[in-house]
Amino acid sequence: MGASGAPVEAVFFGTSSVYVSDRTSAVLVDGFFTRPSLPRVVFGRVAPDLGRITRALTRAGVTRLDALFVAHSHYDHVLDAPEVVKHLGGTLFGSESTLHVGRGGGLDEQSMTRVADGDEHRVGAFTVRVFGSVHSPGNRFPGSIEAPLVPPTRAGRYRDGGCFSFLLTHPDGVMLVHPSANVVPHSFDGLDVDVLYLGVGALGGQSARFQDDYWRHVVEATRPRLVVPIHWDNFFVSLDRRLRPLPGFLDRFAETKAFLERKSAQSGIPVRFQEAFEVLNPFTA
Repeated sequence: MGASGAPVEAVFFGTSSVYVSDRTSAVLVDGFFTRPSLPRVVFGRVAPDLGRITRALTRAGVTRLDALFVAHSHYDHVLDAPEVVKHLGGTLFGSESTLHVGRGGGLDEQSMTRVADGDEHRVGAFTVRVFGSVHSPGNRFPGSIEAPLVPPTRAGRYRDGGCFSFLLTHPDGVMLVHPSANVVPHSFDGLDVDVLYLGVGALGGQSARFQDDYWRHVVEATRPRLVVPIHWDNFFVSLDRRLRPLPGFLDRFAETKAFLERKSAQSGIPVRFQEAFEVLNPFTA
């Protein structure tokens, strides 16, 4: 239990945004609530929607934040992060590209911290370890953000800036949040994880060998009691509506789901999809 005696809770907001709290300290991985429509992303400019952000946070009962860790700096991970920190407090952690998004969003340097592979950061009873990672195949916007990025702007200006995964260790248990469906081989060897939030975006379109290698180097390496898939949903649809898979021209969700079901049956590791705003007690479930 946390210092308050309450169990650790995890709330999923779609894509790869996961809020974890023991009611004394709180960590958010990624910050994406605006979810602009596909036409706006392709043809227009994107910017944080304060109404959508506050509506989502209020619906989830989120009133505090100590740390926001950004996996990489594409808009579907980082767009709303500066506004969330301004609204709730806490520190923004990420690459230099992420910090440029923070600067463009009006954050001061004291509220941001650059991270690198191997870093460890204490957040209350949580220890957050940073793992360098790689983006899923088909990265549309590689590269770095070289100057403060001020919205509204084109979605393509949100370059990835380097990718990370985050290991959250708490007295109650260990959680790995791995947002992108790719992996540096052997990077997680030897970890003992209770719950794995596993990025599966674009996994259905990869070869069987890629899929098997991905499962081996992430899931088999960490031996979780539970796998929760993330980054599978259509992030062009508002959180006011129920999550649904990405359309077929962007991903092959049916193949991803079949792969996960097959691997779950073979390994005996449960795979559980979490709905948006659903509260999961990851270490007691």
